[in-house]
Amino acid sequence: MVGENLHRLREKARLTQHELARLLARRGAQWHRSKVAAIEAGERPNLSFADVLVLANAFNVELAELFDGDGEVSLTEYVTLSRPMVRDVIRGTYVVGGSEDWDPTTRRDELLELARIRADDDARKTASLLGSEADRALAHRLNVPARAVTETAIAMWNRTLTEERDARAAGPDDMSAGERQARRGHITRELSRQLQAELDRRGLITESPEEEKEDE
Repeated sequence: MVGENLHRLREKARLTQHELARLLARRGAQWHRSKVAAIEAGERPNLSFADVLVLANAFNVELAELFDGDGEVSLTEYVTLSRPMVRDVIRGTYVVGGSEDWDPTTRRDELLELARIRADDDARKTASLLGSEADRALAHRLNVPARAVTETAIAMWNRTLTEERDARAAGPDDMSAGERQARRGHITRELSRQLQAELDRRGLITESPEEEKEDE
């Protein structure tokens, strides 16, 4: 994300990677062209906060400018924020209004409750992105990220593969457990074939699925 915006700002300023490195060096930052190139190429995803501050200062832009654009940002395994939300956090606008006036005696409980609400919201977003068991199983078999399977399924059916399977598998209440299981299996295989075809069409399958490798 920062690399993408670094490239944009550098091109806008008509600076080469060598010139940017020299500019930063004159400000006391020990940067080389190779570091600039690596960041722009996304090969150094975990920049220090100092690095980002140095870049914002060098380009004379607000810090949030280096987080411009749309899309999701995975901060940890379970916390994903949108880029606009990241910018709001940086600008200090992603706060609950009036929190500075909270009663000191209840501030701890207020913060814990706010943290719980936000954690629950993050968990729901992450679950939506990662999908459930059918999505993960197909992703593993096709050697693609679970996120790719889930996002493609949502684009096709407005639901994850697991949710679409469960919706279609609902049958008469008098179905036996065996019949219901067989129905779920058939629907899962059919939806998986459709999803695999769409993933392949999008160029997201770069390796042979595991079952095909085993057959070779």
